[in-house]
Formats: sequence, structure tokens, C-alpha cells
Amino acid sequence: MVGSLLCALLVSLAALTARAQTGTVIDPQGDAFYSEGHEAPAFLDILAASITISDTLTLTVDVAGSLDALPNPPGSHGVFDWHFALNTDDSAEFYVGALWDGTAFSGLLIDRRPALTGQPALVYSIPVSVSGSRITITVPAALAAQVRAAVVLPGATWNCFTLRSNRIGGTDGFHQADTIGRQPWPQ
Repeated sequence: MVGSLLCALLVSLAALTARAQTGTVIDPQGDAFYSEGHEAPAFLDILAASITISDTLTLTVDVAGSLDALPNPPGSHGVFDWHFALNTDDSAEFYVGALWDGTAFSGLLIDRRPALTGQPALVYSIPVSVSGSRITITVPAALAAQVRAAVVLPGATWNCFTLRSNRIGGTDGFHQADTIGRQPWPQ
């Protein structure tokens, strides 16, 4: 009984692994500068970013500096943001990000498709984990299915960037630090 159960589990895991699609980009160290030209801290300097598509979406960013003891972001209600833009077609975009507000990390998925018809974007809290200099953001299966259903190939892209913002929402005090430009959607 245990042997057949273990065999079924391994076959299921192999099938899931075979379906997973990953896109990874390597970025040079030391190229993170805020929009006003000042060097950004190493924890905002992207070394690699990846997206893995399976039943869930897993987005990972590796940075040049430790994420263990981050400072408070500047401004009132400021944040540091490790941001993925998922451009599923010419008009639809999903935001997936990890935010540090000075006390804790939080993960967000923002579905901007409703804005195409004048409705507010849909905002979801999602899991984020941090280990050393790596952030992993997981979009759960039900939400990942919505993203996958919106993908139009060819043409769908993803990109990753880091920033600091003096406050949540809006572009006031928004300073981009490092960017990985648009990449083709993993297939």
C-alpha cells in the first residue's frame, strides 16, 4: 500500500515538474541607481529574477545585499518594493510584489484588468518569503489560473524592478533603483 502510494506521489510530482515553465534573467551587480542618480543600496540591486509557471506562479528575485536587517523606508508610510509586472497582453497587466514597510514584508497581487472598464483594480494579499538575499513570492493556484487565462501568446511579457517610495500609492516620491527589462513569457 505504502509503495503504491509513494509511486503515485512521485508520478504526480514528475508530471507537475514537467509542466513547469521557467524564465530567468541574470543582471550585473552594481547597476542599481535611483532615478535622481544616487547609488541604491545593495538590497535593491537585482542579481537575478525568475518566474516559474506551474499550478502556482513563483516569482523569485536575488539581490546583492542581505535582506535580514533592512532600514525603515523614507517618508511617511514609505516602502521598498521588489516588483514584477506581468503584461499578459497589450492592455492587461498584473502587479506582483513584495513590500517592506519598515516592520514586515507583505506580498501583493494587483489585477489591473478591471481598470480597463473604469472599475477599481483587484488587490490580493499573497505569500512572500525572504531568506538571506532572496525573495520568493507565490501566487496561489486560484489566482495563478486567472493570470494564465489572461496570457496572450506571442506577446505576453514580464519584467522585474526595485524601488523605494515615500508613501504607498501614487508616484509621489517614487524612485526606481534597478530594472530587468521586458522578457518573453515562459513557454
